[in-house]
Amino acid sequence: MILSKPEDERKQNETLVTLSVCDVIQEAEDVCTFRLDNLQGQLPVHKPGMFIKVCLDIRGKEVWRSFSISSSPLCPERIDLTIKRNRKGEASNYFFEQVQRGSQLRLKGPLGQFYYDPEHHTEPLILLCAGIGITPMMSIVRYLNDLQENRSCYLFYGARTHRDVIFDQETRQLMTQLPGFHYFLTLSQPVPHWMGYCGHLNFDFIISRIPQIPSCRFFLCGPRNFNQEFQDCLEEMGAPAELIHSEQFHKKRKNS
Repeated sequence: MILSKPEDERKQNETLVTLSVCDVIQEAEDVCTFRLDNLQGQLPVHKPGMFIKVCLDIRGKEVWRSFSISSSPLCPERIDLTIKRNRKGEASNYFFEQVQRGSQLRLKGPLGQFYYDPEHHTEPLILLCAGIGITPMMSIVRYLNDLQENRSCYLFYGARTHRDVIFDQETRQLMTQLPGFHYFLTLSQPVPHWMGYCGHLNFDFIISRIPQIPSCRFFLCGPRNFNQEFQDCLEEMGAPAELIHSEQFHKKRKNS
């Protein structure tokens, strides 16, 4: 299994740059995309799935938080950070209350070892995510679309309610543009008239819809228990450890 680790981050770009917020896009209830202007190329081109570290000045104190990049590397003139508001979290509340068009953000990156590399990752891609964990997956899917590469890719996304779902319209549109792309959304707390898949994302649901597990490459992004559960199941089914990439939104990495 491949994890994004602090020692890996130090080998990457730790140069501090300042970018302006050029747009704020409401994606869902308590979820916004903060789009950063990178027309001058101050932030190097990222690999799909990577994150950046943002330095916020909160009540006179420097607060660093890491956020996955949700935009495609092939649109390097902008950097999208899609953030879910945590009512108890100081950083996300700061974004929603203080950050607007024209705001300046100090940041470092791109960082992390959780990314898709088309030259070396030639297997069918299986993207498993829950909640805001879809953000790095969208960078991967958007990248595939920009490349117009008909790579076999399955995106499995678990959310609580329809109000928590982000990127749904875009993702469904991508299914019409990428013949090899498959998208499955399941809700754990659906409304009565919901016609889609119901329940928590589970392993039986996934294996009934994908090719042979040992021949696929997996990207997992969600809470710690989510990642661990699927990692264990994949290994039991014969998935090689080097084909499992895991990004955890734990206390030091979560969008909070």
